[in-house]
Amino acid sequence: MINNKIKGFFYGADYNPDQWNEEIWEEDIRQMKVHGVNVVTLPVFSWAKLQPSENEFDFSWLDKILNLLYENGIFINMATPTAAQPAWMSKKYPDITRTDIYGRKRKHGGRVNFCPNSLNYRKFSRAIAKEMAEHYKDNPAIVLWHVNNEYGAYCYCENCRKAFIQWLKDKYTTLENLNRCWYTSFWGHTVYDWDEIEVPYALTEILPGALAGRDGTYFQPIAIDYKRFMSNSLLECFNGEVEEIRKYHKETPITTNIWSISHELDLFRWGEQCDIVSWDSYPSNKEHPSEIAFRHDVIRGLKKGKPFLLMEQTPSQQNWQAYNAQKRPGVMRLLSYQCIAHGADGIMFFQWRQSLGACEKYHAAMVPHAGHENTRIGRELTQLGRELKCLQDKIIDSRTEAKAAIIMNWSNWWGVEYSSGPSVDLTYLDRIMKYYKAFYDLKIPLDIVEPTSDLSRYEIVIAPLLYMVSDDAIENIKNFVSRGGTFITTFFSGIVNENDIVRLGGYPGAFKELLGIWVEEVDALYPNMKNGIKTEEQLEENQKIYECQLICEVVHNENAIVLGTFTEDYYQGCAAITENSYGNGKAVYVASEPEDNLIKVLVEKYCKEKNIEPIFKTNADIEITRRVKENNEYIFILNHSNSYQKVSLGDKLYTDLLKGEVLANEVEIGPKGVVILTHLKGGLK
Repeated sequence: MINNKIKGFFYGADYNPDQWNEEIWEEDIRQMKVHGVNVVTLPVFSWAKLQPSENEFDFSWLDKILNLLYENGIFINMATPTAAQPAWMSKKYPDITRTDIYGRKRKHGGRVNFCPNSLNYRKFSRAIAKEMAEHYKDNPAIVLWHVNNEYGAYCYCENCRKAFIQWLKDKYTTLENLNRCWYTSFWGHTVYDWDEIEVPYALTEILPGALAGRDGTYFQPIAIDYKRFMSNSLLECFNGEVEEIRKYHKETPITTNIWSISHELDLFRWGEQCDIVSWDSYPSNKEHPSEIAFRHDVIRGLKKGKPFLLMEQTPSQQNWQAYNAQKRPGVMRLLSYQCIAHGADGIMFFQWRQSLGACEKYHAAMVPHAGHENTRIGRELTQLGRELKCLQDKIIDSRTEAKAAIIMNWSNWWGVEYSSGPSVDLTYLDRIMKYYKAFYDLKIPLDIVEPTSDLSRYEIVIAPLLYMVSDDAIENIKNFVSRGGTFITTFFSGIVNENDIVRLGGYPGAFKELLGIWVEEVDALYPNMKNGIKTEEQLEENQKIYECQLICEVVHNENAIVLGTFTEDYYQGCAAITENSYGNGKAVYVASEPEDNLIKVLVEKYCKEKNIEPIFKTNADIEITRRVKENNEYIFILNHSNSYQKVSLGDKLYTDLLKGEVLANEVEIGPKGVVILTHLKGGLK
């Protein structure tokens, strides 16, 4: 569990009592009890109030509300307020504010408007963390520390340039090595002095929004290294505050809330530093449930499968999307249980009471502008709180057990989308989702792992678009296959090393031996173009033709079995899907982007070979996942549709944890409904 002071799920919200008169606090407490809130996060954005001047700290108002909350059985997720520095600080120490990608120095305003390499920012952020940690060192209400808020804003100032140069010195040691790894002979970029290095931004190497709204670059190795450096710089800020907190709070877990699946941060490195991973989930009403499930699984993977905390979601509408639709009846509860189904041990909201002014005043909250709990959302929140309290610690600390995994890597993400070819439509997460959704639809659980993760627990590992791969990762994947695993990868994989330098000898350079093929050409299809893949008997007995798009590669088969061939163009009849035996395992290559039905055929074939079975077989509108603790399994059945659905339960008896009923044969679930099953002792009928 996150903290044994709370035996069950964390349930609560971001709380901003300093935005309200103290007479409202008592009403807040009353409504918190109605909803079953047991923890609140504060004071996330209160730095200006806590430190009104450089040498003055005022915790008096915070002391009052902490005491009031604790007296009423509500615990504290204590947040450092360092995502928004006071105006006096920005004015007196202007190096603290960021310089943007266009080279413009920011003035005070907004939030997360700090340079992570400003020594003044680091000094002041550590100082407020120390003052808070020392002041509340014996406070029994604190169950979690929450550092900063949604890290991710980059800076391109002179402080960052100097820090970047030092980071490069530590990484490459010599200029000779840096020039070799960066391939600086291209366009006369050879560096003869460390001080010649500039940060990559709009005035040097970066082309903001150049390709389909995403950044481009003239020089990928420099740009990718700057992303690594900036992610690490922000992580150093986090760790600086953690060091101060740890002086006074030795055991309390520490986290920071990750903003979705942040492109700016190498989240696996952040997962290593957080005691528990937490994140903020704000899907639109148009997103498919599999997309939300994928993000939960990524977050769970950051701590190698340990439970995580949903730090923020909205009870209903957001305020910042183009169309801020309300969550329909039952959806808030459904998405909360979806999060738990994928590994969360706590459900938190942004925010507790809806703001009166500024940009978030129309962002939904547990207490709306109406001011009371007698609303549709209020009733749903109360129901969810009661259910989570009834579940107590049954599900807490349980894990997902998966026999299949998808490889994801941030440097690879940056490399793919900084690439100046072959296609502007070559986006990384979209390619991952193609394969993730096949497992999701088949009701087969997945883990999200790194290329160098321990793969020994898996039977199948999929690596869509693994363009950038290190020598260590190559060896790790080869060992996995050699020991008997099945590895599936796709077009534009194994192309470059970790510095974005091409591996010579024909694509996919890293995996030619493993896959038993080599690729001569990579053809990019325009958006309105399609090709076809005809399957062979080795893939499915009744051969079919499926559409494919985006990329088609000209593959030379050396040792592999051909499972599918292209039907059109000058590579008609050439291999499109291959399977190669390697050691005791198999390596599969998909040289295009097939339609979803063909990906599902592939996944089903190799899952069947490895005896990986769906939890239950049912239609696409039902999501099914499983968590396991000791000898107990908890099966979540989530109905994302607007109609009643039936699920066959096979020959076992189950208990419905939410209703306490014994179920056999099948279960019927209402629209947006949730069922959590566990095995009845005695098991089989």
